Amino acid sequence: MNEATLLEILRTNTELQRILQSDFDFRPLAVPLGTKSGLFQFSDGTHYELVGSDASGGEFALCDQRNLPARPLLYASSEGGAGIIARSLESGLAIIIDLPSWQDCLHFSGKGQLAEMRRVAPLSESDVLEAKPQMISRRETLRKYLGVAPAHDAIQELHSSLTELSPLYPVYGTDPDHLAFGTLFGKFTVMSNAAWRRRLTS
Repeated sequence: MNEATLLEILRTNTELQRILQSDFDFRPLAVPLGTKSGLFQFSDGTHYELVGSDASGGEFALCDQRNLPARPLLYASSEGGAGIIARSLESGLAIIIDLPSWQDCLHFSGKGQLAEMRRVAPLSESDVLEAKPQMISRRETLRKYLGVAPAHDAIQELHSSLTELSPLYPVYGTDPDHLAFGTLFGKFTVMSNAAWRRRLTS
């Protein structure tokens, strides 16, 4: 499905909005084109379109396409981290749907280790599904509404987008000092999480 159609569905389908917001922590935004973020900016004048937010105050935006096949999806956190998480809106939605623990995968990635992200995914997924077992069926509902196929490898897509594309889109804060945002890759690992450590070593 093309980007324009996906955006239209995200912004008009109230049932889809409810599921995305309550179970996948993605709130679609329907704001006028050109609306500026109060959270981040680009020093080089890169154009972007705000498309979503999350419960923590983070924002999702589609950035200038430049020489890429599609507009990449940026995520800027309210804690000063930002990066390109997918090469298109469709890929980004697939990651959010298939890998609802994507932020844990980054936070506990050991500074961006793909292998560590793969260790995190099933542990965090288990925690998510224990709290929200309805997510399994609601994934299929979202795929039906959006026409988004399951990601071939959501973790690889997330990792490669961040490492390869994020340097092309440096993000700065809107504060007076215009401080640069840091990476979304956290320094922690699976073993930094006490509950996961117990499960792995018991």
